[in-house]
Amino acid sequence: MPLVSFNPTKARLVIEEGKDSVLVMKVVAAKGESVELATGGKLELLTGVLRVRECKADAGQGKGVGSLVFVAPSGPGQEQQAAKFQINILMSAKKFDALLQVALSGRLPTKFFVNAGERASRTATKGLNYRKGPEGRTKVWDNRSFRSLLVTNFVVILPISISERQHAASGNAEPASIGATASSSQVAELADDLAVFQGETQHVLMVIVTLFAVTAVLALIYNVVQLLR
Repeated sequence: MPLVSFNPTKARLVIEEGKDSVLVMKVVAAKGESVELATGGKLELLTGVLRVRECKADAGQGKGVGSLVFVAPSGPGQEQQAAKFQINILMSAKKFDALLQVALSGRLPTKFFVNAGERASRTATKGLNYRKGPEGRTKVWDNRSFRSLLVTNFVVILPISISERQHAASGNAEPASIGATASSSQVAELADDLAVFQGETQHVLMVIVTLFAVTAVLALIYNVVQLLR
């Protein structure tokens, strides 16, 4: 069955007492996705709405998990509303909760995919098929005869964010710069250390020079005494 990919752009949550919660997202066909419409135009030129309904029972029961519906233009003359599409999905409470947590954190799913159309034979699907053209194989939706397509599978990709602390703990933190500039306090401390070292060195040199002078004088006196004898 043809696989069609979409990207969400906006989201809102509808909660009503006594009814299943519904996550509503404005969606468009994903970049690189192309589906020709039998009535003219392409699916990627339309905007759509995805409605994911929390289902307390098993959402996988029956033929599929939802539907992909073409909504024809409506309204008179210049007030006519453009064509659009709608995707309706039933999702189990556990999976819906994971999707809801992402939405409540202020993020949107990265991308989602639907398998649309009901299998008619081993190589054909009702309503949505492939057609060979000059640019290769193209998906074609017969939205004239099949305005509603069965969605047999729904796959959603959720974003995962890693905190800076976790990133650093994983050993991927950037190493500190080896040639980092010292602070003013470090420079002052180093200057004091050098001054103390210089003073101590000068003192030691003076002691050594004095010792050499005294030794030379004593040697001279000894030699004079030896000559006078």
